[in-house]
Amino acid sequence: MEYPIVYVTADAVVSSLGFSTEASWKKMIDNQSGITKTHNPMLYFQPFLSAQISDVELQKQIEKYKLSDFTRLEQLFILVIQQTLNKCDIDVTSSDCGLIISSTKGNIVLLSVENEQGDELFLTTLSEKVASHFGFTSKPIVVCNACISGVSAMIVAKRLIENGTYKHVIVTGGDELSRFIVSGFHAFKSVSSEICKPYDATRDGLSLGEACGSMLLTSDRTKVSEIKPICLLGGAISNDANHISGPSRTGEELSMAMTSALNQADLQPKDISFVNAHGTATLYNDEMESKALHLADMDKIPMQSLKSFLGHTLGASGIVEAIFCKKQIEEDIVLGIPNFEKNGVPFPLNISAKHRQMELSHCMKTASGFGGSNAALILGKEPDCKKSFSQNNIKTKILLHSKIDKQGVQLDGEKIVPYEKADTFATFIRKTYSFLKLDYRKFYKMDDLSKLGFIATECLLNSSDDFANANPEKKGIIVANRSASLNTDINYCRNINTVGDYEASPAIFVYTLPNVMLGEVCIRWKIKGENTFFIQNKPNFDFLMNYAKIAMQEQNMKYCIIGWCDLLKEEFEANFWLVKRTNIN
Repeated sequence: MEYPIVYVTADAVVSSLGFSTEASWKKMIDNQSGITKTHNPMLYFQPFLSAQISDVELQKQIEKYKLSDFTRLEQLFILVIQQTLNKCDIDVTSSDCGLIISSTKGNIVLLSVENEQGDELFLTTLSEKVASHFGFTSKPIVVCNACISGVSAMIVAKRLIENGTYKHVIVTGGDELSRFIVSGFHAFKSVSSEICKPYDATRDGLSLGEACGSMLLTSDRTKVSEIKPICLLGGAISNDANHISGPSRTGEELSMAMTSALNQADLQPKDISFVNAHGTATLYNDEMESKALHLADMDKIPMQSLKSFLGHTLGASGIVEAIFCKKQIEEDIVLGIPNFEKNGVPFPLNISAKHRQMELSHCMKTASGFGGSNAALILGKEPDCKKSFSQNNIKTKILLHSKIDKQGVQLDGEKIVPYEKADTFATFIRKTYSFLKLDYRKFYKMDDLSKLGFIATECLLNSSDDFANANPEKKGIIVANRSASLNTDINYCRNINTVGDYEASPAIFVYTLPNVMLGEVCIRWKIKGENTFFIQNKPNFDFLMNYAKIAMQEQNMKYCIIGWCDLLKEEFEANFWLVKRTNIN
């Protein structure tokens, strides 16, 4: 059997630089940055630099397409998807066409003390409204994986196309600026007072931005308009298993994802024409990336970050930046990093402040984020031949199952800790912690979603020495829920309303991403393989199991935890399964 080639085509971007890919690209070629001084007390109590989408132009688009019934972020998603569909000929009502949405916070601007559980706060509501607007019949898939969300979404789409689930997938990612986001990054003291300078010796933090991007991934060559098409050739995800907000000390885990992506594409480091890295311009992220590039033997390859043009656009960044990577390959030009002066990372990188015209064939795109997450993918010109694979060669078995809900804690159907009517979640989860005789002091600092996932995993793995001793690269975790991190989002919203933006708590903010729960589990059990968080309306075991099999084959994993972990106020449920691949050494 052969893998189908996955083509990347029909893209669209709305950013601070313009309302189309072409408009933003022209300004980037002209070295214009979309980052400007922002005076908006609704976002932050004092002026700061950010890359904002023009609300004046957006209003024109809203009137043109009659989108007043949608939230601002939903409007942005609809605009880029509409542009994408205008550039291609696919039937979104067909069952072979999927929609994947990536976002870190969705409609978080609507969260307030008065509105803590409205339907519009759920990412599933946003995705279903957008899908319904266009008539998609396939249920939309939502990826919420911190700042690697966009790259993760593209990898998910590639895998589902290669697996035969879809022929076409519209992949779209978006996030908007909000008081919630701006105060959180200021609380971390990671926002620069100047336009960010990735990898520069004088860098002092990131520049926040907002954007929305969309593209078509398809296995049907006839749906591709480009004469020399670009393809998604490889992609992998890893975890640092080190810290939930700080990057790896060594860069080893990002390097692992890069090497895995190369192997999938059947390429060597020397085959990569340029690297588009995450490049937030924060001190430790940029250092880590230089170490990862060195370990992957790619630190001498021309490289860049696009954050100086667009700002850090969170869940949109992976998709938007991948679109401009595609554009660079098509135009044979590597964009420079504006204002870059002097290399300021441990391993000197091949960076230029000026654009460089050169013949290009392949690009490595990387991303890293909270929860220790990393992702890498490879875009390149259409290969001469397809890759072969052995269909259905993954054999798995479920070893263990743990469940936590208001019936108590169960392991393989046997109740081990009862839930009493008088229990709150806090008392119940502490009771379970004591019953398991755990001594993991960091547990007390976690948010409730992380505590739930952590305990469910402890129940699952406490007696599994094989899992504990397995190679960290051979272990993964794939989880879904409905509420994302809304329970902690509510607590953070209350925090900034009580103490103000300036004194907002970074200790709470770091947990306002559901995949941080995965990060805590990865640290505890040294899981460095696949780690992906999906948002679903209800548990879908079949989807998670099928996707886990694909990920286990792609990343050569022996074990994968799959499950559902949802918590909102006093309602909670965790269902975790330990899956083992039986035909692997």
